[in-house]
Amino acid sequence: MEELIARLRNPNVRVGEQRQASRINCRWPAMVQNDPRDIACVVENISHNGCRVRTIGHLFAAGDSVVVRIPSQKMVLDGIVAWARAEEAGIQFSFGEESHNLTV
Repeated sequence: MEELIARLRNPNVRVGEQRQASRINCRWPAMVQNDPRDIACVVENISHNGCRVRTIGHLFAAGDSVVVRIPSQKMVLDGIVAWARAEEAGIQFSFGEESHNLTV
């Protein structure tokens, strides 16, 4: 788990579509900023390239730009909604030069 968190905090990690990445199950309360709103959610699993979040009554659309804030892990991660259905969504992290992935 520590290695995964270290990779998430490293702004130099480049990410592509790599579904073979190991996912770690978790239940971290988080906020997803999807302008102009902040949506409370739970991060249900996470890898170095993305996560799955569950919300209550909020829908995301594929292609939405979001910022995932996970206070318990001191992480703020930029991403794009890769897929969305019902009350959950898959978010692919963005680790580009324009990204502001950082710890808080």
